[in-house]
Amino acid sequence: MNSSPGAPAAARPADRLPIGQIVLLAALTAILPASIDGLSPALPALADTLAVEATRTSTAMSAFVISFALAQLVGGMLADALGRRPVILVGLLVYALAGVLAALAPSYEWLLAARVLQGLGSAMAVLLARTIVRDQLPREAAARALALIGVLFGVVPILAPLASGALVELGGARAPFLAMTAMAVIVWLVSVARLPETLPVGKRLPLDPAGLFRSLAELVRSPALMAYVVGNAFAYSGILLFSSAAPEVFIGHLGFAAGGFALLLALSTLGFMAGNVASYRLVHHRGVDGTARIGTLFQLAGPAVMLGAVSLWPGAWAALILPQMLYTFGWGIVQPQTQAGALSTHPERIGQASALLGFVQLALSGAFVALFARLTDGLPFSLALGMAFCGAMAVLISWRFIGRVRP
Repeated sequence: MNSSPGAPAAARPADRLPIGQIVLLAALTAILPASIDGLSPALPALADTLAVEATRTSTAMSAFVISFALAQLVGGMLADALGRRPVILVGLLVYALAGVLAALAPSYEWLLAARVLQGLGSAMAVLLARTIVRDQLPREAAARALALIGVLFGVVPILAPLASGALVELGGARAPFLAMTAMAVIVWLVSVARLPETLPVGKRLPLDPAGLFRSLAELVRSPALMAYVVGNAFAYSGILLFSSAAPEVFIGHLGFAAGGFALLLALSTLGFMAGNVASYRLVHHRGVDGTARIGTLFQLAGPAVMLGAVSLWPGAWAALILPQMLYTFGWGIVQPQTQAGALSTHPERIGQASALLGFVQLALSGAFVALFARLTDGLPFSLALGMAFCGAMAVLISWRFIGRVRP
């Protein structure tokens, strides 16, 4: 690594990154699952604290992810003009401030505004972590690096709900937000010391909002890119849906305490780490597209099993959690491949392609979760049906369009 973190990264082998950089990029990427899975067990307690209906609290998830999605469009432009490093550092500070504001929220509207600000800040870190990988590595090497990053940050979806459940029991519904702030401050300090700049000054683009949206409009008309982007979005939608809707199912209908639900949510994410390991190995033999297709089959199989299980045992936690492990296993396989595939379609505009990928992923999933909350009754079968829709769409797009259309 270059001795000066703010300078462009020094030349390195074309097929791997230094392990220290991999760990730091994993920490940046982990901010997203920490912000979602780390809040999920607190949602019913937040409803009581702020005197709102329990079904409304899922909008705290939607506010975060839609803000996160929109911010990535601007973040990509800023990173292409100013460099990756300064945008990440400012984003982490905004995220930390938003965590404090959320912890102090006197009303639900205040909380939603703080979650919007959190989404803005965290978008910069997560978006640019994968951009930094693709800045330095070719297509399949980037897919392997992203899978390895997934293995490392895969412990976060497991630990975050456990920590959040414990914090809610000990410190109340606001405590998880303070933990998010502490996490952001630590990552910011390490990033100041160790994060390299990977975009040389000569490759930076002028700050041109009108030009950005013209360029994004061109990217949207790329069938090869959009196959990866939309397939990735539907594959992720089931993850966000479960994190947002499961608290009402388990705590509201099945009678679990926040700590018990947190343990089950953590268990459901175990498949993600295993999926990343499988993804890292499969890509050597099946390539990016073939590996992504295999992963989506697990994302359809999980909800199919879930539908049958909740029909037979509607009050059993295992009827939801064990099939969800299949879905997260599939997501662990799909995520690094669709990301690497999307960013390889337009190598001259990696930052913008990454921004579009993240925007569609979270905008589509956030809108789907918000619609689901309005149209369903919060019962186990409804959750399983929503998961099945996400898995079926991921399979359709992956097998019909990914790798089948020309750039």
